[in-house]
Amino acid sequence: MTTKTIHQAKLGAKPPVTVKGTKHGLLFMLDEHCDFEALTNGLSELLFGDKSALFAGAEIGVFVDYGSRVLSRDENRTLLELFMKQENFIIREWSSRTSARSSLFTNTQQKTPDYSLYKGTIRAGQDLQFEGDVIVVGDVNPSAQLSATGDIYIFGRLYGIAHAGSHGNPKAVIAATDFAPMQLRIADFVGYAPEEDGKPLRTLMEFAYVKNEALAVDKLKFLSSYLQERELDR
Repeated sequence: MTTKTIHQAKLGAKPPVTVKGTKHGLLFMLDEHCDFEALTNGLSELLFGDKSALFAGAEIGVFVDYGSRVLSRDENRTLLELFMKQENFIIREWSSRTSARSSLFTNTQQKTPDYSLYKGTIRAGQDLQFEGDVIVVGDVNPSAQLSATGDIYIFGRLYGIAHAGSHGNPKAVIAATDFAPMQLRIADFVGYAPEEDGKPLRTLMEFAYVKNEALAVDKLKFLSSYLQERELDR
């Protein structure tokens, strides 16, 4: 019988006080679960220990957020006295849910676009790489290279090299309004446009994808159907 060994590591203990910088000052988030003595010791060490120099300087707004912790009057006073010993601290907010904390996490959770937009011509010799999908409003000239970990959509002429799904996604697509690429790559699949008079055959409004373990090209009017099927396969 073979026994698999899982490598494990012990996470460091969560500090009783976490400090975040905001555009309005410093946000102190007090641990909601540790005992009060550990909290006051941690706060004292933070404010007056080896790292206290970090808080020296000009006056600065301070927001103290104690979360779901229920503080007695004496505990509130004890904590407040520690903060008040820092002469440059100006207490702006003292609450279980400060606006500073809400603002911080709202900003953190803002969804960022999962595509990039590039405007302009990608010239010969240029090699542009993007995370996620990329939309190019412009031309990809011969000998220019464009790659993305997701899909590639070109509102212009694709005459150079395009590589979609560059991290190994074979379901990525390459679409262009003017389609005459030197080379197409989707994941590890490589293909070339058919030639006419020694040049890549130029077609309009097409997209490339992987079908039956090979690159295929189809009209853009079928792209939405392909994307719907791809979504259902996830």
